[in-house]
Amino acid sequence: MVQGMSTKAQAILETIQGLPPAELRELCQQVNRMAAEMENPPSPSAQVSDEEFAAALDDVTGCTVGSNSLQRLLEDRRRDREHDEAWLEARKQERARG
Repeated sequence: MVQGMSTKAQAILETIQGLPPAELRELCQQVNRMAAEMENPPSPSAQVSDEEFAAALDDVTGCTVGSNSLQRLLEDRRRDREHDEAWLEARKQERARG
């Protein structure tokens, strides 16, 4: 167990460690954003423009209009899968040779 970490946080860490690389990168970006917001919380009386509100909503929902983040994630997963398949094929050929 990691010192200073609850059992719940430890369980989350173990789950995260099993994620594919592309999903892990996306998760890290989200966690870093959350941590940055915790370090610099907006003042409660600050006015928020419509654009800022829309951007914050997009960050929370992950549904930005015109964003290709899902496409990038799918492309990363496709490349990861191709890499894994190529490795498995090479391993299969090594075993077939003896």
